[in-house]
Amino acid sequence: MNQRIESLYHRSSEPSVIQSNGELLPIAFKELGTASEELLVALEELAEQQEQLVESGTQLEAERRRYQSLFEQAPHAYIALDRTCKIASVNRASTRLLDCTQGLLLHKPVSMLVPMEARREFREELKRRQQVEDDQEWQVRLYSPHRDPFNAALTLSVERDAWGNILSTCLCIRDISDRQRAQSQKKKNTEDLFCDRTRHSFSKGENIPFQPDALWLICKGWVKLSTLTESNGEVLMGIAGQGIPFCRTLTALPIYQVTALSQTVELIAISHLEMARASHLTQLIAEGVTQRLQQAELLLSVFGRRRASDRLLTLLQVLKTIIGEPVATGTRLSLRLTHQELAEASCTTRVTVTRLLSELQQQGKITIDHTNHITILE
Repeated sequence: MNQRIESLYHRSSEPSVIQSNGELLPIAFKELGTASEELLVALEELAEQQEQLVESGTQLEAERRRYQSLFEQAPHAYIALDRTCKIASVNRASTRLLDCTQGLLLHKPVSMLVPMEARREFREELKRRQQVEDDQEWQVRLYSPHRDPFNAALTLSVERDAWGNILSTCLCIRDISDRQRAQSQKKKNTEDLFCDRTRHSFSKGENIPFQPDALWLICKGWVKLSTLTESNGEVLMGIAGQGIPFCRTLTALPIYQVTALSQTVELIAISHLEMARASHLTQLIAEGVTQRLQQAELLLSVFGRRRASDRLLTLLQVLKTIIGEPVATGTRLSLRLTHQELAEASCTTRVTVTRLLSELQQQGKITIDHTNHITILE
């Protein structure tokens, strides 16, 4: 429109147009009429866009209120942080947990919730977890002016923009003081149980007989639970360690044997009558049976693999969860298992296991040290 008006202005300055002003006026009116129509169309389009923007803004506000309500009513304590790790918002569970109002928390550094001597370490850990987006919880002792310090488990979630820059960070806080007290009490009950009873010792490779009216509870070492096939082949049913029970009533297999895997295995016997009378014993046994059940399912996943190499690799991963101990290069199996035992557990032959272990070493998936302990590399 500006270009057309400027063109019309230049035309009106020409000598030929000055001599015929009667011709210029109709042209100007026509141009102004066209411009007016275009302005009306543009105004209608702007009005339509304005309505769409208002509708979108209403929807966004409704979504914001809904998520704000979810944030406020969340059962766990959540604290949202800005880019500088200052507290941007807190929900109701946080104010209840910390026993203070939002006004005392908002726009303050989150490190104020940590005792003075631990603030630097807390800031460094928070920064590290923001960079790697570690969703694993970590334990911190938190401080609040209106309540005693308490142990908390923190879980971090990070929001980033399209370029990967941190927009905000949210911390989920859970008070684990009760959980730690329960674990401490459980540990004390277990220690008292082990200290007050006679221990029965067995050497590596020795078969452990069942007690007729009692169950065995492992105090020290590892045992192998197995059965025999019709061709006298051994099938691994589980590997049990400290705190795991076993007895004849916990299996429906007609042939069931328990063999000591460690150099020394120490057991205590608990009668069925005593277990029925003591609730803490029942809870301890139930937790051990749960571990046995989970382990049995893991071993079933081994037998479901068709290829021998897949069965062996899956078995190593199962053993990693059962008897693995972290080392610098990965996870080391704390028990030294023979190739024959690995073959029986993976339903293959000893020769095949030897070949497959050699291939896994060449592929850089495992190492075997001078004591024949297997380390599964990360």
